[in-house]
Amino acid sequence: MNDLSALAGRLQVEVLLRDGRIEAVETRLQRPLVQISRLLVGQAPEQALARLPLLFALCAGAQQVAAVRALEQAAGWQPMAEVEGGRTRLSELELLRESLLRLVRDWQLPLPAERLKSLLGLCQRGIALLQPLCAMGAAPLASDGRLADILGELAECWSTLVLPSPDDWLQPRLQRWREVALGGSLPAVFEPADIPPLLERLRAGESEASIAGEPRITGPAAFADGGAPAAMQIAQRVAALLRRAEQAAIGQPVRPPVAEDLLAEEGVGLAQTARGWLLHRVRLSAGRVAVWQFLAPTDWNFHADGLLRRQLLGVQVAEEECEALLRELILSADPCVAFEVRIAHA
Repeated sequence: MNDLSALAGRLQVEVLLRDGRIEAVETRLQRPLVQISRLLVGQAPEQALARLPLLFALCAGAQQVAAVRALEQAAGWQPMAEVEGGRTRLSELELLRESLLRLVRDWQLPLPAERLKSLLGLCQRGIALLQPLCAMGAAPLASDGRLADILGELAECWSTLVLPSPDDWLQPRLQRWREVALGGSLPAVFEPADIPPLLERLRAGESEASIAGEPRITGPAAFADGGAPAAMQIAQRVAALLRRAEQAAIGQPVRPPVAEDLLAEEGVGLAQTARGWLLHRVRLSAGRVAVWQFLAPTDWNFHADGLLRRQLLGVQVAEEECEALLRELILSADPCVAFEVRIAHA
């Protein structure tokens, strides 16, 4: 393969429908994480970091931030607080950019085109200024005021936005799902306290996104009332995406936890994305990458026994509405890969 960017995943969701009732749900997430890991193993840390943007089309900045945190921890390097703060800001700007694109494209957020262009442009300028901090052992940026000006303009641009509530602009689209009751309780939310038991499994070579055999959820997918009708849950997730974008725009970054009690030459890095927590784990040997593992929000939110299966199993829905409902639920959990839906009729 000579085009590293061609590495991509795919999500397939198939349900068995009998007399308007969903009797089976199969979620198949195909992600070439093993192949990507092989491209990084054996590389010097700097070489591996240079490859990452070629391997991930989405959340490339967050991938670099999580990766450099893991590599520096494995190498025993303690970054300066200003550097870590700048890395968090980079991932927040990327989160804002990708959230806005999702909200406008997938959910028709009524954001004027010129305002969207301004916000995206400010995000891009800030990301470009912060990019040098993704290097191993990076030094703090020069205090020339450019970043402060961009962040101030971004916060002001956002503060003058006048947007309707998600209920208002989503109501016509979601009206048809107001009476559809979803089944099952939501999986637990992925929390920093889950990292130690997760590390034990990763060290053993297991890469499934679960804790003690149980799936988790992260990002906007976690912000819904599991007992609410489908329309309300979808609206709650979209509203959470918008709230998180606002938090990033006005300068309230979410600092990631730091993994502790690690093995020699082991590092774990986390970063926030528009979809939730991203985790990288690395092991170094003789100054080169010996092990590299990834867990992205999509791995958590689309676990085979996770969110979709638990909510859809047993749901009553008209045959002509089933595929549309599945697509809306999948979009509200925001996979980072292309997806397709299949309906099998019993």
